[in-house]
Amino acid sequence: MIKKLLFVIAIIWWVGSMHFLWRSVRALQPEIPDSIDVFRVGEVKRQEWFSIYFKGEKIGYTSKTVQDLGKKLLISDVSYMRIPVGGTVQEIFSQGIITVNNDFSLQGFTFDLHGGEYLTSTSGIVRDDKIEVVIITGEQTDTITFPIDGKIYPSSVIPEILAAKGFKYGLKINLPGFDPFTLTRISQIIHVVGKVSETIMGKKMDLWKVKVSIMGLETEMHISDSGEVMLERSAMGFSMFREPQEKALAFEMSRSGNFDLLTDFSIPARWEMEVDPRSALYTKFVLKGFKKGILELEDFNQRLRGDTLEICSKGFGKFISPTPEDTSEEPFIQCNDRRIIKAVEKIIGNEKDTLEMLLKISEYLYYNIKKEYQASLPSALDVLSKKRGDCNEHTILFVAMARSMQIPARINVGLVYQDGKFAYHAWSQAWVNGRWYLFEPTLGQFPVDATHIKLLSGNLDKQVQLLRLSDLSINVVEASEKCP
Repeated sequence: MIKKLLFVIAIIWWVGSMHFLWRSVRALQPEIPDSIDVFRVGEVKRQEWFSIYFKGEKIGYTSKTVQDLGKKLLISDVSYMRIPVGGTVQEIFSQGIITVNNDFSLQGFTFDLHGGEYLTSTSGIVRDDKIEVVIITGEQTDTITFPIDGKIYPSSVIPEILAAKGFKYGLKINLPGFDPFTLTRISQIIHVVGKVSETIMGKKMDLWKVKVSIMGLETEMHISDSGEVMLERSAMGFSMFREPQEKALAFEMSRSGNFDLLTDFSIPARWEMEVDPRSALYTKFVLKGFKKGILELEDFNQRLRGDTLEICSKGFGKFISPTPEDTSEEPFIQCNDRRIIKAVEKIIGNEKDTLEMLLKISEYLYYNIKKEYQASLPSALDVLSKKRGDCNEHTILFVAMARSMQIPARINVGLVYQDGKFAYHAWSQAWVNGRWYLFEPTLGQFPVDATHIKLLSGNLDKQVQLLRLSDLSINVVEASEKCP
């Protein structure tokens, strides 16, 4: 259910939350004394409250407070959302704080995302030509340094930047930024389209219409001359409306809701084949709307001819060797941690055959990870500890365990057919004896059925490309229990 993860990233970025963690602020910004409550420091210049809607249904609220600290600004955010997923309700809570210089360039940030049973915190501070980032999950703390070339600007100050520059018809700005979720540099493309009239909180206003594109996510803001956002809409069906605090905080949503994330972000398809989808080892599909330039539709088990995609579970015989990244440790894939290594040793026992070792790991995860949707950014160590989650959690722990044995492994993200639709999903592949094999620890499959359509491989910095996909269709042409 990988689109759930991307949805969390998109909506948290969209509502402007740079999440707050006080212990990290103290560590990375020692100029703020421990005895001072940062939420009471400096003059409050502005506080904005919004209700958050999805397809007309209220799902939460968010606020933004701007405080003047003299030579810099402090911007704090609080957000809460309640979202139906697969018949359950996922609650997402975030708090955040950023500090920016007088020119709105980033000085430091810290955020805390709490979804399901998982908590992820990231803090960063800009020092000269680098940004130092601390990532804290429930079981691990990592410090990473990224080089930067020039100033970077947080997305939450885009309205303030436009107000300071003076709104102009047709104004276009490309601001460099840094995304704390994917830990990558980003480009923020801003376009002042013109003016619109809106009635906000019972008052008619003339507002500037601004379009913003970040990481493939398109949004539209309506902003006052002074830089106050009055409403915002995204192409994903979300909207925010400025409201008084008491109205923003007051909302109810039934436990079932009028929508479900799994349904709304899946692709309907008709399966009229005699073969059961879970037994299909060969399939042929016609794809429409897929942006081939940003996807990895060609792989050892997939071949694309025009709009026709063929999938053979055992592969077509062309295997491209793994890269050093396929065995490397990453912030959320702690393959060198002794806890991961010891867990793998216990699972595989005396087994010496590489493929059998991986099958034991996949089987262990299938039977021992409780199947629950988690609105989180998963960490392999956290999953090992909590032993619950959906496809993201199963897959990231499988990859970490494989890499702990120096076996090249990748996270695959894409689609899988189930109950009349293709749903976004994650699974893995690993390099064994000179070839790739697919592993499905969430569904407990080996071989993995050929309804798995890989779109990309890699972590969040690659997966966010899926946000750029829309208006997709898949026509099932052929399915068989044998590859031709």
